Amino acid sequence: MMESPVEYFYGDTLRWSFGFENPNKAAVLFVCALPLLWWCWQVSGSLRHRVGRGVALGISSASILGCSYCLCMTFSRGGLVAAGVALGYFMGYGWRYHHGRHGWRWLLNGLLIGAMIGCVLWTGLGGRSAAAASGDASVGNRAELWEGALQMAVENPLGFGGGNSGAQYVQWYQAAGRDEGYRTMVNSYLTFLVERGWPVSVCLSLSFVVFWVWTKPPLDGQLGAALRASILGFMVAGIFSTTMEDWKLWMTPISCGMALAVAAMARRSRLDGRAIGVGVVVLSVGVMIMTFLGLRKSGNDPLVREIGMLEGVRTVTGLRSKNKSLGTLRCVVDPLVLGEQPSKLMRELALKADVEIWLGEVGKAADKTMWVGQAAELLSDAPPRDLILLAPAKIKIVALKQLLTASARVDILLPEIDEDGRVGFWEDALQTASALRFNKTTLTGVGNRIDWAWEQVIAEVKCAYSAPQ
Repeated sequence: MMESPVEYFYGDTLRWSFGFENPNKAAVLFVCALPLLWWCWQVSGSLRHRVGRGVALGISSASILGCSYCLCMTFSRGGLVAAGVALGYFMGYGWRYHHGRHGWRWLLNGLLIGAMIGCVLWTGLGGRSAAAASGDASVGNRAELWEGALQMAVENPLGFGGGNSGAQYVQWYQAAGRDEGYRTMVNSYLTFLVERGWPVSVCLSLSFVVFWVWTKPPLDGQLGAALRASILGFMVAGIFSTTMEDWKLWMTPISCGMALAVAAMARRSRLDGRAIGVGVVVLSVGVMIMTFLGLRKSGNDPLVREIGMLEGVRTVTGLRSKNKSLGTLRCVVDPLVLGEQPSKLMRELALKADVEIWLGEVGKAADKTMWVGQAAELLSDAPPRDLILLAPAKIKIVALKQLLTASARVDILLPEIDEDGRVGFWEDALQTASALRFNKTTLTGVGNRIDWAWEQVIAEVKCAYSAPQ
């Protein structure tokens, strides 16, 4: 059965998505089209045949207004900003060339711009955009997310891998009191940076600087300016949403880029070393600012994270508080017991229990190992040291005998509600165990989902490190 697409609303008005999963992606199509349509409108005004000129101006004007209306009905504020930047770039280029000439053309430009502004106000996109200045939650959430993305990029310069940015942020960097889910960084550039790392991101940025300088059209190259404006609109739109992941949206900017490249080769364009130098300086300043913001965010974070490979994914493999820790704890988790966001629980445990947490396989032995839920089945694969068994599932008899005869201290935290017989299994097993080595604690009011009693778990873990060995 196919899932119905998600519908987005602004108030009671449906935002048009034109078949895309998100209206912000649909907005990119119209952002890229507007400078090209505006160029067509300017060409139409230059036709000598009066009737043909009137028809062409009418068609191109209607196309611009129709494109503007469709953009407004996506209610994409990022798209509106991108369209403004793209048209501003194109008109600014034309102003330098036509300055002091063709006053009627600028009058018509003004009338068309006025009609577009009226469209923005009439559809309600202007009101939605104005709401951003008064503390719109989506804007505030983006700012917090982007700040976290810079911290992620600083702490893991090589990237978390394609498609992992949103999940890694939610698990390891999102504030404990927030529960918004993210698939990406809601920013094409930060998503790419967090997933692919600094080296690849910087190399691609430098390549674009070279391309931008090389394809600069002459002062009277209005078509070239329109092509560049379309690319610029595409790039600006990517700042406010993760739009660049959809290959269909690349068709217009790639076509524009190929046309610019062909034109540059035809006129044998040469690289301007000074312009490239300016671009490199601007890029370097941007990288330094982003690094500074990421380092500041990381410095204010009470946790220190270690990055490594875990189950084939580059992720956080270690956590410790910046305060003095009581010891090291290797954790083997079970999401069925810890819930959908076990990593947030691990962060809270590291902070409140003052322990350094290791996740996955490590090359050295931790002071204690915590096996959670079904992970207890792995007891037969490793000789136990001091253990904490958190809502452990039933294990094989061989592993149970090994545990009961070992000399390690074992703290067993069992749920109060026995949902699947694991509580009875461990209580029967502990009847023959040494009371000196085994310490059983009941987590009150919970079944197998012990994340609901996490404060009690934290207290017991801290007590296990404080108890005499």
